[in-house]
Amino acid sequence: MMADVTRLRSPRLIALAATLVLFIASSSASAQNWLGVRSGYPLGVTLHYGISNALSNGFDLRVSGRVTAHGGSARFGIGVDAMTTVAQEGPFNVYLGAGPAIEFGNGGAWLDIHALAGGEFRFVDFGLAPLGLFVEATLGGSFGLGSGATAQIPTFGAALGFNYHF
Repeated sequence: MMADVTRLRSPRLIALAATLVLFIASSSASAQNWLGVRSGYPLGVTLHYGISNALSNGFDLRVSGRVTAHGGSARFGIGVDAMTTVAQEGPFNVYLGAGPAIEFGNGGAWLDIHALAGGEFRFVDFGLAPLGLFVEATLGGSFGLGSGATAQIPTFGAALGFNYHF
């Protein structure tokens, strides 16, 4: 019976990944996009791709894939965030956002709902306008999917990362 469940999950994950790739590929060529990497607490690495004004004027979309260490095992996940800039002064900007993520690992799945706040410094004054250094904090909750899964409220996160804007 377990083999049947595993076979059902794989096509769904492949379909979800293909849908995200198509969405990213169909984004406007004139859009300001960015690619980045971040790490922090909880321990792990996240790669993300963002599209400016993808949701509406002033609201960006960021798609993330991550691997984290949790309770002695690894989890992998995918998430999306809606984000907006709330302040900008020279090479600094401050942004807010929120979104869901789903993680798999250690025989279970978890739905994470979170809000985020962050700030980015762009290296414009150094002749490296595409590069940015950012810090970000998250606050949310994690809900176990399936029988025997537990919820964790609140959850906290902090990250330091780099973006490349193109």
